[in-house]
Amino acid sequence: MLIPLVALLLAQQAPGLTLQEALRQAREARGRPAAAAAGVAEARAERRFAGRIPNPGVSYERTGDTPRQHLLVDQDFSWLLTRGPDRAAAAAGIRRAQADSLQTMAELVEEVRVAFFEALGARETLRLVEEQTGYNDSLTRIARARLDVGDISRFEYEQVAQDGRRALLLLSETREAARVADAALSQAIGWRGPGNPQPAGALDAELDADTSLVLSPDSVPAVRAAVADSLAAAATLRSARMGRVPLPSLTAGAEWDDPTDPGHTLSVLGIALPLPLWHSGGAEVALAGARAQLAAAETREARLEAGRALAEARVRLVESARRARFGRDSLVPAARELRLRAVAAYRAGETGVTPVLDALRSERDVVLSGVRDLQAFQAALARWRALFGRVE
Repeated sequence: MLIPLVALLLAQQAPGLTLQEALRQAREARGRPAAAAAGVAEARAERRFAGRIPNPGVSYERTGDTPRQHLLVDQDFSWLLTRGPDRAAAAAGIRRAQADSLQTMAELVEEVRVAFFEALGARETLRLVEEQTGYNDSLTRIARARLDVGDISRFEYEQVAQDGRRALLLLSETREAARVADAALSQAIGWRGPGNPQPAGALDAELDADTSLVLSPDSVPAVRAAVADSLAAAATLRSARMGRVPLPSLTAGAEWDDPTDPGHTLSVLGIALPLPLWHSGGAEVALAGARAQLAAAETREARLEAGRALAEARVRLVESARRARFGRDSLVPAARELRLRAVAAYRAGETGVTPVLDALRSERDVVLSGVRDLQAFQAALARWRALFGRVE
């Protein structure tokens, strides 16, 4: 009654959820996509700030001296030299925000894919353990029948029964792991429906796909972000250097209300030139230069780190795929064939119980290891794609 009860409980949960549906649910329900979009929007707004032309200043005075009324307009022109570099730095900031946004979304997809296949693997493990529990029940019934006719000893029967009890403990552990994995998947996709989602799909999805593609480290979003930081720092350095050039500000206006010269308005025109008496902007240039050097050095380190991460991820992807294919195509079929032969021989009285128990345990270990290898492959594939910012 235990296995049908477990199947009934699983059937009462939410309908099957495919990987694409899980990814769509995560994009709609999680906060990361909105945060990524907000980061890009903020960078675009900062570029608008960098491109703004300063407003002129208007002043009005009424004095006791003649002429009594004064209206002056001041306009600073120092921005003419720095506006271009400032906008270039802000544009690089947009590129940085876009790279960060892509990395955020890729990491979200990685998280969902790993949680999805962990849950799918946990359910597959539960199914396999339930299957094994059924085999142990069948073996126990065979042993009982042989005991009743005096074909085997009580000790041999107890060996079979004890192995069946251990299978029930393993069933409880795998059922717990499956429920925990379902809860983790619910959190990863922001599930709001009743119960936990039930993943639906093949655990060996894309196992036989071509994974020989090798891309440049510059394709990694983290490297793109570092390059954008370096470009922004270089543009800021240019702005600091251009800012040392003194540009005059213009003052224009009018004066009127002179009792000695009624009805006449006097024009006012003047310029103000910055006087580099106390400093000439050298500290700003030195600070910007140091930050540009730091950003360039960090870009080189980012490329090296990306190369190492790609090499490591590549090795993990290739080797995990090789192990998963070998387990699926060779080890699991062979273990099942050995179990079938051992049970048939035991039923016919041609062998003792020890080879049967060994065959059952070997198959259990092989199939569970095969599930873990498939999960490891899916995690390696998710990491490989996240490194390049793949979000599908």
